[in-house]
Amino acid sequence: MFDPNRVPPVQSEELLARFILFSGWFRPSDNAVKQDAFIPHLNELSVTRHEQATAEEIWADGERVATLRKRTLYGRADVGVAALKEQSLAVEADPIIGNPNHAIAKNWPMEKSEQKMKALQIALKSQFVPMPK
Repeated sequence: MFDPNRVPPVQSEELLARFILFSGWFRPSDNAVKQDAFIPHLNELSVTRHEQATAEEIWADGERVATLRKRTLYGRADVGVAALKEQSLAVEADPIIGNPNHAIAKNWPMEKSEQKMKALQIALKSQFVPMPK
């Protein structure tokens, strides 16, 4: 993980993880990520940067988020920053206590139908990574 005192700006070539906390956010038959996984809450989408993080650290953060939200961690959707930028979204570092790699995707349109269109395009470029057994 990043040093909390020296978190660099998000770069276009980075990989992000969106934690999958709802069974309806992916299709188990082919592990496809559904657009609902990328619908923002209050016009911001919470993600975790892979940069300088081990797989164990990313999963530990996913488990922390699931515990806080009292949800099951099914896996994560990995997607490149470029896929979000292609949808005219900005991705900014947003370190929080316990996760200096936290970031947010912002500049979502206000209209839910437009959010869904952008979320679908992002989901199509993401890859579901199931929770390790």
